[in-house]
Amino acid sequence: MTNGPRLLHRRLPANWWLKKRNYLIFVLRELSAVFVAIVAIGTVIQVQALRDGATAYAGYQAMLDSPVMIALNVVALLFALLHTITWFLLAGRVLVIPVGEKTVPSRVVVAGHFLMWLALSVVFAVIVT
Repeated sequence: MTNGPRLLHRRLPANWWLKKRNYLIFVLRELSAVFVAIVAIGTVIQVQALRDGATAYAGYQAMLDSPVMIALNVVALLFALLHTITWFLLAGRVLVIPVGEKTVPSRVVVAGHFLMWLALSVVFAVIVT
């Protein structure tokens, strides 16, 4: 006699997520949170260096000029782009906008997200330059 239901414990190989494109994108999207956290911590350190004065900020700038930090920031940017693009592509499925008896097509919702991203990027580029 058993005391409860028998559970099936199926072993998966360590690289199970490399076998399908959807799994790979899912894992990379989840991994992007690590790089977003690193950038957030870097922003807090930057604000602290600004608060501490010109000498501290010069040290922070020197740290950012190192090849390791440049590479880390490039990787973080790529992960942020992956995260943003996959999120916008999901918005068409998640965000259902009713208009009378019908709903806005998902491709219109996705296009709206990408167009707003482009518009805000242009506005930001104009302000910065």
